[in-house]
Amino acid sequence: MKIKPKPVWNFRVSGTAETSTRSVVRSRDVEMTIDEPIDRGGTNLGPMPVEMVMAGLAGCTHVISNKLANHYGAPIMAMDVDIVTTMDSRGTRLIEPIDVPFPKVVINITADMDGPQEAIDQVIANLRHHCAVSKMLQQSGTEIVENWTVNGIAQATA
Repeated sequence: MKIKPKPVWNFRVSGTAETSTRSVVRSRDVEMTIDEPIDRGGTNLGPMPVEMVMAGLAGCTHVISNKLANHYGAPIMAMDVDIVTTMDSRGTRLIEPIDVPFPKVVINITADMDGPQEAIDQVIANLRHHCAVSKMLQQSGTEIVENWTVNGIAQATA
């Protein structure tokens, strides 16, 4: 697969703590609130930090899948991503440091795609190698499971 080379680039995200659990974070001209649920002392005005990681994975899955689909000639007409993760919270609860906070992440991807099955297979096979958030999680020791359903048919994945 030939991908246009791009230089390594820098970006910035900055945040301000509004309370002990709520942060307002800025990236480019976009502002986001990150917070804890009320039962954890937060105000529930935004996702928790760990939910933001999974939201990033969902967004990355959408973007990279579409890039791959266009590259291989199997455009995506519609796509839904549902992520279920297992989290070892001993580290965040200050019980003990841990090496892998997310032992397993299951990504259920439902897509309507055009194009030959061989092209669809290439999209499925290559997503895990090109989504930066998935790569970050994999490198930390997380098992990533991708379950694809394309045009109503469950797809075989490696």
